[in-house]
Amino acid sequence: MTTILFVPGAWIAPAFYQPFLQALTVAGYDIHFAKYPSFNPEDPAITTCQADADAISVALKSLVEDKGKDVLVFMYSYGGMPGAAAATGLAKSQRAQEGKAGGVIGLLFLAAFLVSEGLSCQDLQGGKLPPWVLVDQPSANLSIVDDPITYFAADVDPALAQGLTAQVKPHSTVAFTSAQPHPAWADEAFQGRLGFIVTTEDRGVPKEAQFGMMAATQKEWIVKEMAYSHCAPLLNRIDETVGLTREIIDQFL
Repeated sequence: MTTILFVPGAWIAPAFYQPFLQALTVAGYDIHFAKYPSFNPEDPAITTCQADADAISVALKSLVEDKGKDVLVFMYSYGGMPGAAAATGLAKSQRAQEGKAGGVIGLLFLAAFLVSEGLSCQDLQGGKLPPWVLVDQPSANLSIVDDPITYFAADVDPALAQGLTAQVKPHSTVAFTSAQPHPAWADEAFQGRLGFIVTTEDRGVPKEAQFGMMAATQKEWIVKEMAYSHCAPLLNRIDETVGLTREIIDQFL
């Protein structure tokens, strides 16, 4: 059984993802959720991308090193940054050469950020966060999303999309302005094991940006497209997303 470690995006509470994660469980996968400290943080001034990567690394190493599991790291939105860093050095191919069981079988990104080492999410966007990110709200070093339905779920039934609004919480701004640690997608060990699901109607992370980030890596990607908004794959297009996830995992295996 393939284990999936799901790394969520910014601002959205864990409860939002449960229907999707339940669908993956029903599909036969062993699902784990990676929490990290920059979401609704106690001290937003210190919750950098590195701090998030460190937290995810603890969960991932528990699965790989302690339990010897074969793990797909599935990253959504901002989660692509700390999630990719956490997977460094844990590729199944690397561990097999060392005679060790388990490892990361591949990296799957959904409408996610691919950022080169040393740059920040803000750097990638011309040195300024997009206008729908309201900085220093509700207080210093925090940010919130302006009109999340418009930017994340404009194509979703309004009644269902309201559930998204209820799950939006503040996020540490420094997570977006601090440097990306070394990302595993840059390593030879993951060649042929990089997947990306592009949301082509995305107003939060436009498709041009998603394809542009992939091109900038100079790596080969298994690419699938969904003609939906940023959150639709996890809200009202869950079955399709599970199907594409299975297709990509099968290619990794």
